[in-house]
Amino acid sequence: MKKVRKIALAVLVVGSLIGSSSSSAFATPQSDYQAAVVAYKAAVVQWKANNSAAMTAFKAAQADYKAKALAAAPARKAANEAFKAALDAAKNTFQAAKAAATTAEARTAATTARQTAVAAATATHQAALAAIALPVKPVKPTLAPKPVAPVKPAKAEKVEKAPAAATPAPTK
Repeated sequence: MKKVRKIALAVLVVGSLIGSSSSSAFATPQSDYQAAVVAYKAAVVQWKANNSAAMTAFKAAQADYKAKALAAAPARKAANEAFKAALDAAKNTFQAAKAAATTAEARTAATTARQTAVAAATATHQAALAAIALPVKPVKPTLAPKPVAPVKPAKAEKVEKAPAAATPAPTK
């Protein structure tokens, strides 16, 4: 009897050791979910950091663009005013020459002079605008999509035991 007790105790201890170690080796849906939640939270923190860094860089680029555009505005205005003044001078010269012209050749010469003056003013204007360094407008970054939250495991449905069938009474 003592021998049976010792064997039963040994089997019980070994069984509990094997049972406890095997249960920790296998992951349950709940522990998998908890690990997924921890990974999700870390991914959300990384996502926020990446998107905020991208937006901060974009806002800095926008501020730089605005400053450069404002700095280029006076130069563009001066080039446009010079162009307008050259066109006005060509127009006034043409009108004076046309009024003084008495022959067709004189009117043709006045028209040719005006066209030449307008072409020269246009070339000067385009060269002045090309010399002005216009900044490139920054492009808004495409933000990364938010990480998807893990799906919580469904609770296992309880299986109802079927009612025990009545055992028929033994017949004699």
